[in-house]
Amino acid sequence: MFQEERHRQILTILEEDGRATVEALSQQLGVSAATVRRDLSELEKQGLLRRTHGGVLALSGTAFEPSLGEKSGEQMEEKRRIATAAASLVRDGETIILDAGTTTLEIARVLTSRRDITVVTNSLPIAAELAATEGVHVILTGGDLRKNTMALVGPATEAFLKKITADRVFLGTNGVSPERGLSTPNLLEAATKRAMLGAATEVVVVADHTKLGRVAFAHVADLSEVDRIVCSEPRGERAREKKAAAEDWQVPIIWA
Repeated sequence: MFQEERHRQILTILEEDGRATVEALSQQLGVSAATVRRDLSELEKQGLLRRTHGGVLALSGTAFEPSLGEKSGEQMEEKRRIATAAASLVRDGETIILDAGTTTLEIARVLTSRRDITVVTNSLPIAAELAATEGVHVILTGGDLRKNTMALVGPATEAFLKKITADRVFLGTNGVSPERGLSTPNLLEAATKRAMLGAATEVVVVADHTKLGRVAFAHVADLSEVDRIVCSEPRGERAREKKAAAEDWQVPIIWA
């Protein structure tokens, strides 16, 4: 297993469980404890986790935000399943908004085979992905570029979104909870997501199951403002508990 793949798996384990021991990581990754310690040291230098005696803790602060590159390899199988399910909601002739993010980027990749749709996005990677697709008309919102997420945000982005109406928006999120609704680490991105929500007839949230029950720094919207959620099917006993809790949120969920 390559180092980059080990790093991704370690971060995924921490996102699920919040903590882990060196011994447990060694067994799960199939490598020596010394290799795990080197990996943890490197990830700590990057500010992605906090080492403790004999183990490691996830960075649980609500303002923590991994970069687009750091998120791009996480939960990829789940994100592709979510993207396929979400894209099935799109009909020819529709106008949709794709929020910036790695899951919505996967939706864009599915949509390259579609025809006669308009995609409004604040994501440079999504615009680039769809640029050569003849059947998809791409509109960039404009705005200030956040290099961490390659998303266009700010007053110009919000002003543009207030002038349009789309059939549906696909919103990414860092957290979904019954008490705090949708949340994200950055205030500017939260404001942009709220503007997207206001510009669409239907609001579809796309999130892998690790986001269920989590709360990030900046509030985006209450769950009552969401029409449906497309989420990956949780696996494992603890994950199934998350699923059961989410099904009581009174928001339709499509399990992918």
